[in-house]
Amino acid sequence: MSVDVVCGKCGEKIATMKMLKSVKDILKHYNNKCPSCHQTLSTSDFSLDVEEK
Repeated sequence: MSVDVVCGKCGEKIATMKMLKSVKDILKHYNNKCPSCHQTLSTSDFSLDVEEK
């Protein structure tokens, strides 16, 4: 199973994880900003959407 981390503001896929990690760890890698729209991201802004592929 893989997990996509998507910016809630612009919809850009930030990362795809093969194993679950903390969203905080993913955001730290991008300096807490979306690499596409450069909006500041917060862990409280994330929700979990599950989709079977």
